[in-house]
Amino acid sequence: MKRNGRPAQTSSFRVYSHLKHDIVTCDLLPGKSLSEQELCHRYHTSRTPVREACRRLEKDGLIKIIPFRGYFVAPLTMAEYHNLNEVQLIVEPAAAALAAQRATPDQLKQVQEWAEYVYRVGNQKSYYTFLARNYNLHVGIANASGNEALVEIISEVHTRLMRFFYLVISVDSYGPELVAEHRKIVRAIGNRDPENPRQRTAEHIVHTIQRSANLLLSSTRSQLGFRGPAPEWRSLTVPAVPDWQKFSGAAETEEEQRPRRSNR
Repeated sequence: MKRNGRPAQTSSFRVYSHLKHDIVTCDLLPGKSLSEQELCHRYHTSRTPVREACRRLEKDGLIKIIPFRGYFVAPLTMAEYHNLNEVQLIVEPAAAALAAQRATPDQLKQVQEWAEYVYRVGNQKSYYTFLARNYNLHVGIANASGNEALVEIISEVHTRLMRFFYLVISVDSYGPELVAEHRKIVRAIGNRDPENPRQRTAEHIVHTIQRSANLLLSSTRSQLGFRGPAPEWRSLTVPAVPDWQKFSGAAETEEEQRPRRSNR
């Protein structure tokens, strides 16, 4: 069945979309318990669509289903934030490099428009618009890579990251820096040299990690009663292709490698 020329949404997909939006924007706070009755009332539906939507959101990592206890909005943890950052560093530079080779003129124009948005500091509505544009930019670059698997991964990562930006991390102080970095990435993609956007994207992600860490540190110091600005994290040098043994601390020393080599 179609309405106004468009396929009609199923009840479960409608509930899924609205519930996902309310979780991502933290209208439903992390850790909140949700009963089926409450969700049915909130989204004007029956129990079956609610159950189907919640099962799907559990796979998305946004809801936890505990037998005999009900549904809970997934909590936010620093471990999750760290894991999402690591995934970003693995996949997004590669997506930008592929986009430099495969993006169509229309795709380049679209990501450039998303990269140009500058939000007004202290204006909540403008900040939320920026978060939506930021999501569109990163997923748009993935789309321009022509790789559907990258699109799926990057979309999920940024959906989950948005909860941190809505609730925990405000980037008001870093607006101009973010926009400048976005512009560099898009400009590099437009120049069609894969290595340049790969490097610009890796730098942008590392800088975002550093900025987030500084904001979290400042917030913690304030709650504990410390005065004055928090010390800045030292700058990191970003390799052209991130060395994941180095980032994860899994690299072996030369001495650790020698016994294995001698046994070959």
